[in-house]
Amino acid sequence: MDNSSDAEIYRTARDLIADYGARGAESHANRQLAEMTLGSNFVGMLVWRRILRAVKGMNSTSASSSAASRRR
Repeated sequence: MDNSSDAEIYRTARDLIADYGARGAESHANRQLAEMTLGSNFVGMLVWRRILRAVKGMNSTSASSSAASRRR
């Protein structure tokens, strides 16, 4: 997954959220990023940073959508 497309990043983020839940997906992505950092795997760091950013974006979009639907 070194030259990961945006579609692959978002698919991975979506799958993580489905498997681990919103908070768990963020934690998992953070752990993977830390592991890549400790191992000096710079390509892995870049990929997991993108995945983490996508997970956070999906979580914030989901949170705002559910808050808006509760107000109706």
